[in-house]
Amino acid sequence: MSEAAAVGAIPASQAARRERILDAAMDLAAEGGWDSVQMREVAERAEVALGTLYRYFPSKVHLLVSLLGRTFTDLHDSVQVDRASGTPQERVYRVVAVMTRYLARHRRLSGAMVRALMTAEADAARDVEAVGDLLVGFIASATHEPGEAHDERDTLVAHIIGKVWLTDVVTLLSGRMTVSQVLEDLESTISLVMSG
Repeated sequence: MSEAAAVGAIPASQAARRERILDAAMDLAAEGGWDSVQMREVAERAEVALGTLYRYFPSKVHLLVSLLGRTFTDLHDSVQVDRASGTPQERVYRVVAVMTRYLARHRRLSGAMVRALMTAEADAARDVEAVGDLLVGFIASATHEPGEAHDERDTLVAHIIGKVWLTDVVTLLSGRMTVSQVLEDLESTISLVMSG
């Protein structure tokens, strides 16, 4: 079951509590990055007991990876890709550019979420896979009509683009690349991978 489906299956009061927890973590990460996201502080800001927080998110990594998933979903929902406008490569580039610019504008938050993704251990594998699926879907959706299924090649192409993008985002967040360099690299990658 996907994270979105699992969240949709819980009662509204629990879903609202989960969102408050994610909002609190987002605020703390935006203020001070990874180190500012302390589980006790998240619980206080979300107005939930610490034990309740741990029932929803067993660790800080689980919490921040879930927040990244929600961020990807929100970005995906906010991007309107006109499938009649431009080539599939141009549409994929526009989608990835939106994600890149958002993460660059919110560096502390992005750094915390990406660090959680990169350091997640086996117990968070399901959450990491859910984020990966969202990223692949986010990229692949730019090449298809809504509701149109992605084939195996589309998924492979989206995985490759997503992996290059994630590597570039890590480099961007560490200050070793600029947004322009990331976008230039991604434009070349998208062109190379999608041209066949």
